[in-house]
Amino acid sequence: MAASSKLSSVVRWLLRRQELPPRTQVGERHQAIEQEAARRRLLDQARRLRGTQSHREPTQTAPPTPTTVEQSTDGETRGHR
Repeated sequence: MAASSKLSSVVRWLLRRQELPPRTQVGERHQAIEQEAARRRLLDQARRLRGTQSHREPTQTAPPTPTTVEQSTDGETRGHR
């Protein structure tokens, strides 16, 4: 019984001596953990998107639209310069 009493008193002494970090450090640590998790999620999402079929296919351009004579000559017709 003496050993368990001594052990519990040592544990209480250690718990009293243990200094807790200031609240700002705790918040900064949580923020750093959350930022790292967000960074990992973004990188995982980017890896998944790189593997999709739409990422591998080149983009297609739209066919050219026909223009009128006025549009192609900036409003001037052939006879009027």
